[in-house]
Amino acid sequence: MKATLVSLGLITAGLAACSSKADLPTIEQVAHAYEAHANANLSSEMGQRIEVRGWKDLTADCTSTGPQRATCVTGGTLDVVGFQGGQQLKPDPVPVPPAYDFVFEKQPTGWVPAGVQKKG
Repeated sequence: MKATLVSLGLITAGLAACSSKADLPTIEQVAHAYEAHANANLSSEMGQRIEVRGWKDLTADCTSTGPQRATCVTGGTLDVVGFQGGQQLKPDPVPVPPAYDFVFEKQPTGWVPAGVQKKG
């Protein structure tokens, strides 16, 4: 009986390791997805282009939502700089709350953004 419990414990630990957060998109990948999405879709609101200069206060709760897919719910703030006509709009980055959550797909090159949802 004791050997069975030990075996069951090892199997459970092994399965948990397979689905660990290390196998999901990183905060940096989420920040870059936000920057790419903003530059493709929000240029009229934020200037011609934005740069995400910091993500230390960004949070992303990423969970596996199927084979090779993950959904990341964002929170916290990103440090963003806007540019218009090649000129930086403010001297320092502005902390902004992320307005989007992301779906990622696992490709041979790593996690890539596959979808976005505006926060309600």
